[in-house]
Amino acid sequence: MAKAIMVPLDGSTFAEHAIPAALGVAEASEAQLHLVQVHELPFVPTSPELMVPYDAGQDERLRAREREYLLGIANRLADQRGLTVRTELVDGQPPVALATYAQDSGIDLVVMTTHGRSGLSRAWLGSVADGVVRRSGVPVLLLRPHAEEAELEEAVRPSHILIPLDGSALSRGVVDAAVELGTLSRARYTLLRVVLAVPLIRRSLDTDIDPYHEENLQEARADLERAAASLRERGLDVEIAAVSGSIPAMAILEFAQERGVDLIAMATHGRGGWSRIALGSVADKVLRGANVPVLVVRPGPPNHEAEAVHDVEETANP
Repeated sequence: MAKAIMVPLDGSTFAEHAIPAALGVAEASEAQLHLVQVHELPFVPTSPELMVPYDAGQDERLRAREREYLLGIANRLADQRGLTVRTELVDGQPPVALATYAQDSGIDLVVMTTHGRSGLSRAWLGSVADGVVRRSGVPVLLLRPHAEEAELEEAVRPSHILIPLDGSALSRGVVDAAVELGTLSRARYTLLRVVLAVPLIRRSLDTDIDPYHEENLQEARADLERAAASLRERGLDVEIAAVSGSIPAMAILEFAQERGVDLIAMATHGRGGWSRIALGSVADKVLRGANVPVLVVRPGPPNHEAEAVHDVEETANP
């Protein structure tokens, strides 16, 4: 059960949309809430000609405003919700600084939005949230923020969690984290398998769909049923579903919308191209299209080689 939850903030209302979801977990598990902001220099030159002398006074004034901002939110949450809230201002590149803080502070869960100060015009996912997922080694609950101001005192808890599985052990790495999160709100669960419907090139057949597709669906249901049985033995409310789809991410999103799912839990690696340097082709597309929070778990130790490549790409393509 989560005892320390980190919420990265940057002073924007976009980042604050993570707070209600964090509140829901913190209250149910009596966890300490860590509000963390990465301090960045107020001016970053784009060329040597624009270089200006470092102004220690201006930097300290900015730090003071950032600390005041964090304390203001912390005091509101402590007074109105009775939570234990810790604030911290850290230095460095945001993904590295946040992941380091999470590791050093024993964080069990990170709750953050996929966009930050720059708003919806820039995908924060690629530069910060993705970096935290790859480096932190703990589950990360990601939310897409809305333009309106966040209701900071409103705790949000999931009631129906969708867990897409692809048949691999890696994809099942998300199950325990999803169950731990859902247990706090007595959520029900759906285990989902998307079975690819592959069109055949041969036109001599009566159908242009793989004749073994129904057999594949039945095998998927049997596999999901085995996974569901072990969860039901723990007293959990679990159902299964196997659906056809040519684009797994689209099938997951459509299923979630049709069934009223309010949280999707996914591993970032698995069979069939889930092991990209970034979050993974399926998980990434689900995150970008989901209107509900997505719990992301990266099975195994952080991939430092992938991080190094990704960092180089970010430097070359800011």
